[in-house]
Amino acid sequence: MPTRPPYPREAYIVTIEKGTPGQTVTWYQLRADHPKPDSLISEHPTAEEAMDA
Repeated sequence: MPTRPPYPREAYIVTIEKGTPGQTVTWYQLRADHPKPDSLISEHPTAEEAMDA
């Protein structure tokens, strides 16, 4: 059973570039402070999808 997260939880979006230099693609990572600091929750191709998650 997962541990109970502390409240209030904090989540934030990080913009990253993937690919080779000159041919990068921007991805948006949803990260949170639980279960560990800076935990990757999900990755999305658009900022809107990341915000909806």
